[in-house]
Amino acid sequence: MEKVKPSLARLLATSEMRSMEDDTIKAIYAYDFLNFSEREIEECKLISRGSLQRALKARNEGRKIRKCGRPTLFTISEEDDFEQQILEDVRNGKNPTKKFIEQMANELLLKKRKDDEDTKKVDKHWIDRFLTRHPKIELVKPKALPIGRVAHTCKMVLNPFFNCYDLYMQQIKPLPQLIFNIDETSTSFSDAEQDLVASSSSTPSSFIAEPSLPSSTTIVFMTSADGCRYITPVLIPLKTIPNEYRLATTSLEIFIPTANGHLTSNLFLELFRKYFLPEILKKKNQIGENFRHAALIMDGGVGHFQEDIKKECRDNLIDLIKLPSHTSHILQPNDQFIFANMKRVFSKSKDCGMVTSASARREAFVKVLKNGIAAASYPETIIASWRVSGMWPVNKEDILRHLPDSPPVWAQSEIEPKKAPEGASYGAVYRASDRLENLFR
Repeated sequence: MEKVKPSLARLLATSEMRSMEDDTIKAIYAYDFLNFSEREIEECKLISRGSLQRALKARNEGRKIRKCGRPTLFTISEEDDFEQQILEDVRNGKNPTKKFIEQMANELLLKKRKDDEDTKKVDKHWIDRFLTRHPKIELVKPKALPIGRVAHTCKMVLNPFFNCYDLYMQQIKPLPQLIFNIDETSTSFSDAEQDLVASSSSTPSSFIAEPSLPSSTTIVFMTSADGCRYITPVLIPLKTIPNEYRLATTSLEIFIPTANGHLTSNLFLELFRKYFLPEILKKKNQIGENFRHAALIMDGGVGHFQEDIKKECRDNLIDLIKLPSHTSHILQPNDQFIFANMKRVFSKSKDCGMVTSASARREAFVKVLKNGIAAASYPETIIASWRVSGMWPVNKEDILRHLPDSPPVWAQSEIEPKKAPEGASYGAVYRASDRLENLFR
């Protein structure tokens, strides 16, 4: 029976190979005595093919082999202890990533060489070689994109929408002060980490956990293309509002008690009538454009396009614009820099875990929450978010330039794009696309 050749990665993990002081020596040893090819050595990220060829040429000519210049940062026993520490963290529920391993390695280096001012930090190349030497460590694989998002992120879907949207802007000509977007963001509170952790923004509703409860808190955000942020309802899963929230309530952040903190269709209708619609009408009155159309952009989230909201918008000259399904990560202005800044504040804050009492944790939680909302409310950030989404100024070229013409074959069954006929009037385009809602009564 033919003997199966072991992989180079497995051999690099042996004590014999790890005892060699330099990667160039390991590569020559693997090439000369283990019969590995130059390609296999390069694929294992030991050294590059060019470096190996130069080392072999120097050896054949009797010259001194130039080492790769990457000294060993840890001894064999230290690396083994480091591997066990990572595996222990995995068993405790932590997910290893390259960034996580890099931070741990640099912390160990600082402890090991605290008196050495010239301590080198590990880099991505060291991380790659470390993972090769320790195949037991498995990195967290990135989550696969939902099939709907893959199918709809293409020119076949977005080009008809932008054609209708551009035609609407040319004929209705709404002012940037009267183009609004309502959306939710998503974060969660981790008891294990005792801090606020940002989660995926693709969920239909958004939650921030109230520190003393397992339930959630919902934040609803409205901005306009001129860089303004309006009243932000924060739904708390409590029957009454504690003093910590009552004292934190301002003209822009409203804390509202709810049964479970989740956003429902009826609750969104109530918020729209009580807060968002008055804000839009107030803005129209301020600029003296009461009889001018306003545009409200939303995705197909919870209760966004129920009949009562459509009627309220028709009666007040507000045109509802519905984003295509699974495209809010590209087209929704609030999903760009606005929510990114908010989540950055949430993910970096550990104030809620520094205290023990429920009252003190609520105060810390409210502070983090208000700081996150403030970070998302800079006019420059809001204007940049609208610009990068292509919704104002209308700029479909930058959005579509890097997208494929059509979705992959395996995802095409997820969409049925509606195309407008050539030379169609605006009304025909509206009826054919079904993207712009209630533009004409």
